[in-house]
Amino acid sequence: MRRYCLLALVVMTLSVLPNLARGQSQPQEPSGGRVLGSVTQGNTTIVFEAANPNDIDSRALRTWDSFAEEHPTIARALAFKPSLINDQHYLNRHRDLRDFLQEHPEVRDAMEENPGNFAAIQPRPGE
Repeated sequence: MRRYCLLALVVMTLSVLPNLARGQSQPQEPSGGRVLGSVTQGNTTIVFEAANPNDIDSRALRTWDSFAEEHPTIARALAFKPSLINDQHYLNRHRDLRDFLQEHPEVRDAMEENPGNFAAIQPRPGE
């Protein structure tokens, strides 16, 4: 459950960043999701909504989650650098990951398409 909460936070943050970078000056209308909060600075309002689970391949996520629990070091490395799933040198050193990705090409495809959905980085103390 904690992973899904972290995943929702990551997805929510990634969906807000493009609007923040554009300096959007019009308040955003919620798209129908559950509003978690909002921030207003000057004439800019950012609305934080819960992630829409329909946009996430939950079967691939559950499959990855099982692997990640058994291999926390690999999962953490991929959270910080998702491109490692295509690094042959890294895969040769981590045969469990190589074998997993060969057995589950749908997970590899989902990770390549949307790596943020699979990156549940634990917050550091004090965050």
